[in-house]
Amino acid sequence: MRTVLMAALLLGAAGIAPASARAEEPVVPPLPAGDAARGKAIFNGRGGCAYCHGTDGYIGRRPHESDALTQGIAKLNPQPADLRNAAALKAQDETQRFLSIKFGHPGTGMFAKKHILMDHEITDLLAYLAVLRSERQ
Repeated sequence: MRTVLMAALLLGAAGIAPASARAEEPVVPPLPAGDAARGKAIFNGRGGCAYCHGTDGYIGRRPHESDALTQGIAKLNPQPADLRNAAALKAQDETQRFLSIKFGHPGTGMFAKKHILMDHEITDLLAYLAVLRSERQ
């Protein structure tokens, strides 16, 4: 998984769009409530979110995997979003956030997680992201 994450980040940094652009917007049924504690574990663990968005969403506290990954993230344009700052987020509702996680966010380094995370794990992430936004001071 780390190799896939690194490759996606480096491609994004090189200006090559991730293969996650959606031709048409899928219909998302009403999302069930997720579990924020499980979402936190996914965010900081196998979901790989912390590499770009920072441990526990603190953008300046990224875990160090390798110099190549760190350099690839530094070259991303635009830079990864500060998930604790709701005003800076492009996705303004849970459905948009779900789709961005599952299918990627075109024009950014955010690649699709549909082959990494199941839908219920994404709803757990959404619950944790809501906690991050509520903790912003």
